[in-house]
Amino acid sequence: MKTLRYIIALIVITVAYNSDAQVNVVEDDQVSQMLRNYQSNERAESTIKGYRIQIITTPDRRKMESTKAKFRGMYPNVDLEWEHVSPYYQVRVGAYETKMDLMDFMIDIKKDFRDAIPVVSDIEKNELIAY
Repeated sequence: MKTLRYIIALIVITVAYNSDAQVNVVEDDQVSQMLRNYQSNERAESTIKGYRIQIITTPDRRKMESTKAKFRGMYPNVDLEWEHVSPYYQVRVGAYETKMDLMDFMIDIKKDFRDAIPVVSDIEKNELIAY
């Protein structure tokens, strides 16, 4: 019984391996046009929903400024932006496509910036940090 299964499996694998099967895809014109429209819209969009790490939220501008200076001293090559959403000042760093991408860096900076959290943000495509 095992021998018969082995022979059948060998024949199937041999036939599949030796066949020169070709697949022809016939695409409707409307589908092609929709795909072209989607691709051109994607290129036109300059921002995506991504993630940044918010290292501080405080109503104290001096504290925000000192946190920015500390971060820039420690990580001079990482993008930093701040925003005033009354009454709070928020400092955000990095630009990541997924939350998973930022986790290694966030673990590192949590040692010095214990309030760091991931936040959703509109990010320019050219800002993304590639991993």
